[in-house]
This record gives sequence, structure tokens and C-alpha cells, in this order.
Amino acid sequence: MTAPVQWLFGAVAIALLAAIPVVTGGTYYAYLGIIVFIYGIVAIGLNILSGYAGQFSLGHAAFMAMGAYTTAILSKSLNTIPFFAQTGLHIWLGVIVGTVLAALFGIVLAIPALRVRGPYLAMVTVAFGWVVWKILQEWVAVTGGDLGISSIPKPRIGAALLDTRSFYYVVLLFFLAALALQYRLIHSQFGLRVRAVKHSEIAVASVGVNVYRLKVVVFVISAAFAGFGGTLFAHQQNYISPDNFQFFSSVFFLLAVLFGGAGTMLGPVVGAAVLMLLPEMLHDFDKYRLIVYAGLILLTLYFLPKGVMGLLPEQRSAAPAPADAMEEAVALPPIRGAGLAVEGVTRRFGGLLALSDVSFRVEPGSIHALIGPNGAGKTTLINIVSGIYRPDHGSIRVDGENARIESMHAAAQEGIVRTFQTLKLFGDMTVIEHVMIGMTRHAKAGLWDAFAGSQRARDEASAQLVEARALLKLLGISQLENVPANSLAYGHRRLVEIARALAVKPRILLLDEPAAGLIAEEIRALAVVIRRLRSMGMTILLVEHHMDLVLGVSDRITVLDHGAVIADGSPSEIRRDERVIAAYLGHAHAAA
Repeated sequence: MTAPVQWLFGAVAIALLAAIPVVTGGTYYAYLGIIVFIYGIVAIGLNILSGYAGQFSLGHAAFMAMGAYTTAILSKSLNTIPFFAQTGLHIWLGVIVGTVLAALFGIVLAIPALRVRGPYLAMVTVAFGWVVWKILQEWVAVTGGDLGISSIPKPRIGAALLDTRSFYYVVLLFFLAALALQYRLIHSQFGLRVRAVKHSEIAVASVGVNVYRLKVVVFVISAAFAGFGGTLFAHQQNYISPDNFQFFSSVFFLLAVLFGGAGTMLGPVVGAAVLMLLPEMLHDFDKYRLIVYAGLILLTLYFLPKGVMGLLPEQRSAAPAPADAMEEAVALPPIRGAGLAVEGVTRRFGGLLALSDVSFRVEPGSIHALIGPNGAGKTTLINIVSGIYRPDHGSIRVDGENARIESMHAAAQEGIVRTFQTLKLFGDMTVIEHVMIGMTRHAKAGLWDAFAGSQRARDEASAQLVEARALLKLLGISQLENVPANSLAYGHRRLVEIARALAVKPRILLLDEPAAGLIAEEIRALAVVIRRLRSMGMTILLVEHHMDLVLGVSDRITVLDHGAVIADGSPSEIRRDERVIAAYLGHAHAAA
């Protein structure tokens, strides 16, 4: 579907929505539309968190409740003041405060909850939802307990009271704004990182992203959407009680996302609309209504695992770029490789001594290989240099200065970037998207630029796209830029991971067994790429078992065995070292 067709389809859909109150007459269908829009706003927020970022929450009804109760209490209190009663500002002040309070509680919950993941995160949010629901029941003096809060002021703009039809159009505008914010967020540099987290948190961290902080921000955004939906719900209903925000409401929103299509723009909206309107359409089935309702949902989820929107062809688009970006000749920024010194590094795992006083130096702009038998400690050392582990003793120095490597994203900030022995790519995200995620460390546009669609964000995305294409051309895979990474041949996937690492503009590149799983022709091509990077000034620490590759590209080799350095020298010296021959090389690779 081309862009003009999409715009035409969107305009027709908006026109049809706007015509519903006029065509149907009365207020019943307008009321249903308002509820669908409100639930759609909450589902959009949950889709950003669960559908795109892969963080499941079953407590969003609690955030909706916070927004609803806050605006109900505040607007009722201010309604007694003539200024607010005449201007209607108390309504919108309550909406703003309710949304902000929901976001603040999102921070309070996210900070501890997002240290866990998967089912544990879902369990934490379930507990949070039950606690909030119980407070609503028991804090009678404030919430009214089971009786709830009634006589919530009707929505108004100035002195004009909004009836159901008028409020329908107001909520429709808010709903469309929520869709637009979701679109801008997901199609921004920030959105690339959000989508990547769903596939591999460790790979996102490796390019300099603070994954924990990113997840907290996404959780807060999602909570704000839910709180905002709650404020609109309170003023529409004019009465709220704990029954409106039970655990099953949170299940409803998650089910709407899954039913419609998690990680799609319109999926949560379709899901919320169907799950809201379907029971209304099944009233004639009486006692069988819920059985039919549940059966339809189960059948859809079973046969359409990607949701209803999964039936439509997937639309992919790269970030905007100048019209002549494909032809434009771009010189990559100069590479200034840094020196790396590992000094007296020791690491234990319980009673196992993995590394014992390991020391060696990597010269700037050189290829330094780290070899040894399985269990020698190579992976442990790479994990220490890249920030996954911290040494018990010893230090890592970059260009003579102590490097503060407390995490993977901190290592990337120091200019130390790695690839992985077991490929860690971002699922069906395209090759060009992988490379642009690697540019996060140097991105200037932030979250507000993403929401606003600022000129700075657009210009930065265009410049990044041009540079990303130059990197792909360097590695010989420019023809694959719009291909999903999970459909590539294994050798090409290796090159994509290297391209992503290079996009960070590292001073030191750690290659962890890059030849693993490659055929002979691909290994020869990889050797050409590694030598090309050295010629450009890159410092490379190579961990590899393929000795022909190691001996063919390395300037210097360090050999580990049982966690200790047993040799360090040029390839010719290593091939003649009797300890290395006995421990690892064998006579097949020994110098003649």
C-alpha cells in the first residue's frame, strides 16, 4: 500500500468515525464510540510497552484508576470555586494531574519491577493492580470505597457543557492524537531502540544504550496513556467505583493488544473495538453470550498468532533520507583506534578460578588475537572487557587511562564494542535498522524530538541513514539493507552484527568467534573485512578458534590456558612455542 493510498484510507476512516453520531442518531452509539476510543488509548499505551518493547504488564487498570480517581476528586473539589465552575478549567486540570500522577506511579513501579522480566514482571504488575484495587475499596474517606465517587463534573470547554455527542468528537481527537504519538515514537530513533529491546536486551546494551533506563521510560509512557484514558473515562461516566478497575480490566487491555496484533499500529485499536463491541452484538445469545465471545477470541488467537492485523501485508519503511542518498558518495568518519591494556585481571566463579593474573597489551590500530582451548578463559575475559562481568582484581586501561566499565552500555560509551559468538540480532528488523540502532551513542535527538517529529530528528535520521548505507557498502552487503535480518544467510548475519558494532564508532572492536558457523568462502571474505578495518585504523581484539584466520590476519597473539597467559607474541613466534603447540595448536599449525 503506497503512502498516498494510506493517507486516503486514513482520511476515509476518520470521516466515517466522525459521521457515526450524525448517521445513527441518539446517543447510544456515540457513547459506545467514546468507550472504544478511551479503551483504544489505554491499549495503544500498552502496545508500546508490550507489543513493541516486549515488556508484559497486567496492571494497567491500576494506572487507569489513578487517572480516574485523581481527576474525579480534584475536579469535584475545584467545582465549588466560582472561577473553575465558570471556566471549566477544573476538568482539564484534573485530566492533566491525573495523567501526571499515573506516570509518576509508573516510575515508582518501574524502577524495581523492571529489574525482572518475562513472567516475573507480569506477576509484579498483577500484585500492583491488586494492591491499588484494594486501596480503592478500603480508603473509604478518599475513594468512597465500594460506593465509589459519583457526581463527577461533566466535561466542558469554557461555559459550554459537552453532551455525549460533543464529547464524542473531543475523545475522537484525543484518540487520533494517541495514534499519531504512537506512530512518531515507534518510527523514531528512540522507537528503533524500543523495538530492538524486545528481541535482545544484551545486544541493545552492547551499542551503548542503558536498557534499564529505556524500559523505565517506555513503562512510564505506557502508564501515562492509561492514566489519561482513565481521566476521560471518569468524566464520561460521571461515576466510578473499584469495579471499573479490577484485574480483569488489565487482562482485557492485554487481550486487546494480542487479539488485534501486538506490535502493529492499529492492532490494539482493532482489538479494543472488537472486544468492546462484540458482547453488545451478542445480547440475543443470552446465557451463551460469554461462551461465544470467549470461543471467538480463542479461535482468533490460535489461528492468527500475530492478531487480526497480522492478516495484512507488513509495511516496512526506512528512516527518511535525501532523494539522492543511494547515489551519494559518503566517506566514513576516520577511525582512531585506541590502545587496550589488560592488567592483572583475576576472576573467580565460586571455587573456580576462571582467570588468574592475566595481563597483555593491544597496540592501537592492530589486530590482536586471543586464543586457547575451550575453558581457557577467553569468553570470561571478553565479557570483562565488554562490561558483562567485573574483575575481582586487576584493571582495564584504554589509551593509558583506567576505563570505568561497569556495564555493557558503559563499555560502549568508553568506545569498546563487541560482537557475540552466538548471534544476537533483532529478529525481523531490517539490516539498515540494525545499523542505525548502533548509532544511538552519538544521537542528539531525544524523546521529545521523537514525539514532536522535530526537524532536528528528521535531519539526524537522514544523516544516519546515509552513513549506515556507507557502512553496509564497506562490508559488501548494501544490497540487503531492507531485508529482515532473520531471513539472511548465516554469513550475512555475521556481517550485519559487525556493521551494527561499527556504527557505534568504537575505538576498540571485540570480535568473539566471528568465523563460527561460516563456510570457507565466507571466512575468506571475513578476513578481507577485518584487514580492511585495520587499514582504516581500527583496533581489534579477536577471539577465534579458526587458526588459519587467526594466523592470517593477526599482528600479535595472546594464548590462554586454564585462565593464565602461557604465551604472547607474533604469529610466527606463537607457531613455534612448544607450550602453545602442546596446549592448543598441535603440530598441524606449528611452523615448519
